[in-house]
Amino acid sequence: MKTIKLSITVVLVLFLMIACSGNKEAQLTKLKDQQTALNDKIMKLQAEISIDKKDTLNPAKFKFVGLKPVTSDKFDHFIRVQGKLDGDQNAAVFAEAPGTVSSKFADVGQKVVKGQVLAQIDDQQYRTQMQGLETQYKFASDLYDKQKRLWDQKIGSEVQYMQSKTNKESLEKQISSLRQQVDKFKIKSPIDGTIEECNIKVGGVVSPDPRLAAYRVVAFKNLKVSAEVSEAYSSKVRVGDNLLILFPDINKSYEAKVNFVSKYINPTNRTFMMETNLLDGINDLKANMLAIIQINDYHTDNAIQVPMNVIQTDLAGSYVYVVRAKDKFNAAYKQPVVLGNSYNGVAEVLQGLNVGDKIISVGYQELVDGEYVRF
Repeated sequence: MKTIKLSITVVLVLFLMIACSGNKEAQLTKLKDQQTALNDKIMKLQAEISIDKKDTLNPAKFKFVGLKPVTSDKFDHFIRVQGKLDGDQNAAVFAEAPGTVSSKFADVGQKVVKGQVLAQIDDQQYRTQMQGLETQYKFASDLYDKQKRLWDQKIGSEVQYMQSKTNKESLEKQISSLRQQVDKFKIKSPIDGTIEECNIKVGGVVSPDPRLAAYRVVAFKNLKVSAEVSEAYSSKVRVGDNLLILFPDINKSYEAKVNFVSKYINPTNRTFMMETNLLDGINDLKANMLAIIQINDYHTDNAIQVPMNVIQTDLAGSYVYVVRAKDKFNAAYKQPVVLGNSYNGVAEVLQGLNVGDKIISVGYQELVDGEYVRF
């Protein structure tokens, strides 16, 4: 309209200028021709503007997007840590005395009972000492018996009786101590179970070194999974929390609960220990097997949640694109959101969305706020 008014004004000005000069009819004809040309230009521009407006509101040219309706559902957050499987009876058996293995009575795969001798370390030197002490003890014991009989009959001196008694008792103590030493040359099983490792052979040398176990005996009962958890989760992991335990090597999972949470933070790696018990009788499990523990530290029954990939950020914070009506069409609008926990590619939305809203889940990357869209 401004263009039309400007053109008419120009025509009038020209008309007045020409009117002030001579040859009015010729001038009028010329002005009419100019007016006709200007009207043609005006009509052409008006038509082009009308076409541009039609193109802008042409639904076929709107950007195509995919929608996802907002719903409310339960939401769980898990802490994921790596642990290992063990049992209360998983015993490394060490030699109590250094020496050479003279005999081996059990090997890998054999079931043994508590106290059973698994191997013998050469103890000949101590046995020789034992034989000498036993000979002395027999003589001292006989002498004591004779002195006691005489003393009971009030024959002989009390000194002789006491000396024989003291000598006998001293030898008894020496023999008892030596027997304890000799017993250390026997490698015994501390539990009932099955031998899983045997690291000795006849003629080999063993020692009480805690780094060198002679045997490993496992009674796979009272199973437990233990893990070191980061200090950052110390306020989130509690006794009674639900767990999901995954054993990737056998592709099995089990539900359990946290049975123990340590109150001590390891200063070296800033972690604390947690444990969970498993039912006995689960097949295919082995000591020290890798376990992936998922600790359910957060749960809500009604949470509005959206895929993490549709959430974008700008200087104002997080937002998603939602579809709303505009000029009888649909347009994309930025919707700021306040986020809660996120897990497994899904985020909980605390504020900004309601059930029934439609978020743009496909084609949101290059949208402009207020842009028309179709779906």
